Amino acid sequence: GGEVIRKYSSTDPPEWVDPITMPYPTYWIRPPQSLSTEPGHHRFVWDLRHEPPRGARRQYSIAAVHQNTPSGPKGPFVHPGSYTIRLTVDGTVSERSLEVRLDPRVEISAEDLQIQTDASMACYRSYRKAQELREQIDEAIEAGGKSDELGALRGPSAPGDPDILYGSIYETSADKETVVGLQHKLLFLLNLLQGADARPTPQALEAVEKLQDTLGILEQRWEALR
Repeated sequence: GGEVIRKYSSTDPPEWVDPITMPYPTYWIRPPQSLSTEPGHHRFVWDLRHEPPRGARRQYSIAAVHQNTPSGPKGPFVHPGSYTIRLTVDGTVSERSLEVRLDPRVEISAEDLQIQTDASMACYRSYRKAQELREQIDEAIEAGGKSDELGALRGPSAPGDPDILYGSIYETSADKETVVGLQHKLLFLLNLLQGADARPTPQALEAVEKLQDTLGILEQRWEALR
């Protein structure tokens, strides 16, 4: 549909890893995967996912693989279908079509898979909107805005990559929710939806709608403070 799903460049900096503050050995971590500009044949693997959520703390799952553990959170998987790979080298553009197919071992109906994709993308897009909101709030705080009120709307630190949500989607009312708190819940729900090849439960779909409604109220609270 003309939307850029993922972009890689030979100028991408490697992800920063601080071995001093990291609570576990670095030999678990996957080495940087970079696009080479050297002559010859090269293989580069796309993980069939959208861009990782911007603004989240990079973490590593307890399901680690020696020297091959990627950081999270990750973007959602793309839906099976036709995609275009575009390679640009020194201004020369080459394109090839790519067909993404469902793993033949997976038993899920096309309808259920579409529902899973739609719910996952709703969480992913809502997270991105919340990130844009958070960046606007940060700019307002740096410019000397109402730091107490803005800080109460923003929330502390940054969201992580939650496997477990300590609390509930409904624990905090929308008038007291923070942007970071909402992002954390959206990432948890995204992980939940992407963690099974099955139709999302009614409770999960209801939670997606709840968090989208909360995002709308947070946007209204931001407009009132601007």
